[in-house]
Amino acid sequence: MRYELHDGRILTWSLETHVVTHCNLRCVQCCPLSPHLPAWAVEPDSLQADLTRLARVLEPNIFKLTGGEPFLHPNLPAVLDAVRASGICEQVSVTTNGLLAVSAPEAVYERLDRMTLSVYSSAPLPEKSLARITERCEHHGVHLTVKRIDAFQQITPEAPLGSDAEVRDVYARCWLKVRCHLVHQGRFYSCTRPPHVATVLGPAHPDMPALAEVDGVRLDAPDLLERVLGLLERDTPLATCRYCLGASGPWKPHAQLPRAPRG
Repeated sequence: MRYELHDGRILTWSLETHVVTHCNLRCVQCCPLSPHLPAWAVEPDSLQADLTRLARVLEPNIFKLTGGEPFLHPNLPAVLDAVRASGICEQVSVTTNGLLAVSAPEAVYERLDRMTLSVYSSAPLPEKSLARITERCEHHGVHLTVKRIDAFQQITPEAPLGSDAEVRDVYARCWLKVRCHLVHQGRFYSCTRPPHVATVLGPAHPDMPALAEVDGVRLDAPDLLERVLGLLERDTPLATCRYCLGASGPWKPHAQLPRAPRG
C-alpha cells in the first residue's frame, strides 16, 4: 500500500480513536477486546493534543469515534469539540450499537456528521429505537448507516501463530491495516489491535513484547511524518500479528459472552 501526500500531510481514508474501552455488550471476538478490558475513557484535552500533533502530518477523510461503546463516555460533546478544535478532519463519525444512542443528548447529534449503527443479531436494537435514532439523525443532518450483523469473524487465535509464514500471510490478507488506523494515548497505530492485545493476552504469554510500544509511533517524535508513513507502507508484519488472525479467521454466528460475575 502506498499513500499520497497533500501539503505535507498523508492522505488516508479514515482515522479512529477509542473514546472508551468498555462496552454495554460483550460480543464474542470483539475486535478491540472490550469485554476483557478495564473501563477507561479518554480525556478530551488529551485527545485534542494528540490529534493536533497528528494533524500536522495526516489528513484522513473521516474521523471515527469508536470503542467500546462511545455513548458510555461521560462527556461525549466535549470529545467531539476536541476533535473539531484539532483540525484533523471535517467529517466526524461515531460507531455505536445504538442501545444508548437513542437517549443521547441533542448536543451529540448537533456535533456529528455521520453515525454507523451496528445492529447485532445477538443483542438486537428494538425497531422503535432504530426509528427514533433515524428520526434524530434526519433532524440534525447526520448521515446514518445501518449495518445488520449476524456473524462474527474469529480474530483472536487460541494460541500465538507458530510460524513466520503464518504471520506473514495474516498480515498480507488483513484489511485492518488499511481501514482501521488508530490514535490512542499518545501514539499512532496502523490498526486497532496493538494497544489492547498485550493487556489481555500478555499475562498468559510472558515473552510477548510491549506491543503498544513496538507497533506504534509516538506522536512527539521529531520525524513524525516519516515514521507514520513508514508504518503505513511497511510490508512486514507487526509484532501484534502473531497474536491475531486479522481477516483470516473463520466466521461464526454472532454471540454474546456471559456477563462477568460481580464482585
